[in-house]
Amino acid sequence: MPWLYRLQAHVGLTAPEGLAIVLVALGASGGLLAQQVRGAQAAPPPDLYAAADAAFARADAQADSAPTTPPPDAAGDATLAPRLPVETFAEDSTGTEIAEAAVAASDRRSRTRKPPPVPTNINTASEADLQRLPRIGPALAARIVEYRRVNGRFRTAAQIQEVKGIGEKTFEKLAPWIRL
Repeated sequence: MPWLYRLQAHVGLTAPEGLAIVLVALGASGGLLAQQVRGAQAAPPPDLYAAADAAFARADAQADSAPTTPPPDAAGDATLAPRLPVETFAEDSTGTEIAEAAVAASDRRSRTRKPPPVPTNINTASEADLQRLPRIGPALAARIVEYRRVNGRFRTAAQIQEVKGIGEKTFEKLAPWIRL
């Protein structure tokens, strides 16, 4: 240990400072050694991302093959999309229980998704039909129908901007789908 005393004197450390540095170095090297020993004995971690990706791929394939929901009827009764079957996984060391939760979350999102927009005549469409337009929910659909009742038919597509809640940006999204 004479080399340690020479190093301590050369660097200008006191005896307690030198002892602290030696203890920290020994602790760090002991921790690294323990990590290496434990890492060599432990099994590789499960590939959780691969299990979740596989579950999402199965859910997407089921959603693509499921029949589409018919458009809402004129009375405004929108039906929910049929619930897709959710695969259940036995809990095991590969982490598939995470994939089961991911599929369930995907199923919830697919049931609440709005049907795709269709060209719609805004002068004759019901509230349910108007809700198929982009950015039009139940409140805006009701305002459009009320506007028609009070002011009569729309003469131009741009006139829909007079309805409260429909501005330029909303009209830009609606314009390709509006028919008169």
